[in-house]
Amino acid sequence: MKSERRHELQENDLSERVENLSDRLRPYVTPILSVAIGGLILVLLGLFVSARWEATRSESWDTCLAALVTGDQEGFREVILRYPETPAAQWAELILADRTLSEATDLLFTKLNPANDVARERLERAAAAYADVLSQRPTGMVAERATMGLAKARESLGDLDQARRGYEAVANEFPSSPMAQMAAEHAEDLGRKKTKAFYTWFADQRAANAIQEESAAPADSQTGDSQTSDVGQQSTNPQKTEDTQGETPAKENKAVATGQPESASEE
Repeated sequence: MKSERRHELQENDLSERVENLSDRLRPYVTPILSVAIGGLILVLLGLFVSARWEATRSESWDTCLAALVTGDQEGFREVILRYPETPAAQWAELILADRTLSEATDLLFTKLNPANDVARERLERAAAAYADVLSQRPTGMVAERATMGLAKARESLGDLDQARRGYEAVANEFPSSPMAQMAAEHAEDLGRKKTKAFYTWFADQRAANAIQEESAAPADSQTGDSQTSDVGQQSTNPQKTEDTQGETPAKENKAVATGQPESASEE
């Protein structure tokens, strides 16, 4: 009997405590529910954004791979515009920069047009593209290739000090890369005097070739003026030409009639 009474008192005491706790928490129920609902919304929104991001990544890679298969440069540009700052966009920009650099280095060995140095303009464009990729702080192979490409572009532009620092960065930051040894050798080679002398000589040769083409143009124009003048003189003296042409057959006929050569008859 006493135990039942004790149990009943304990239940009453617990009920009172629960009721007191409920009274204390009642003013905070609405804020707590709001926080819980807000947290749930954030979780759902995060899941949606993550799913959308994965879909966007998938679409960007599909477009990039399609452009890679067809070799369509416009396809790479579409990836860069539609999916900026994605890994696929970084690769697309890197591929376009590689192509521009390859075309520019080939143009270095063609005749230089002083009014429009296409090779240098494309080299600067390639360097800017590599720098833009690096500004997005990529990792792995993208960062490695962009650093290497930027060093090559600067080397072709004749900026050997910055090119050497770029090669050293590849060798130091990506020591396990297959390009690390080649980058280290390039950096060492650019520090040699004979290498610097070669690039100076090559730049002088391009400039000399451009100067020769410029000087050849006035000479050609003078030759053309001289020929035009001679033609004009001939056209202004038609009577003299006809007289000279008519005189020769007369002398030939006289020689034939006498049976003697022209020089004998004159004697």
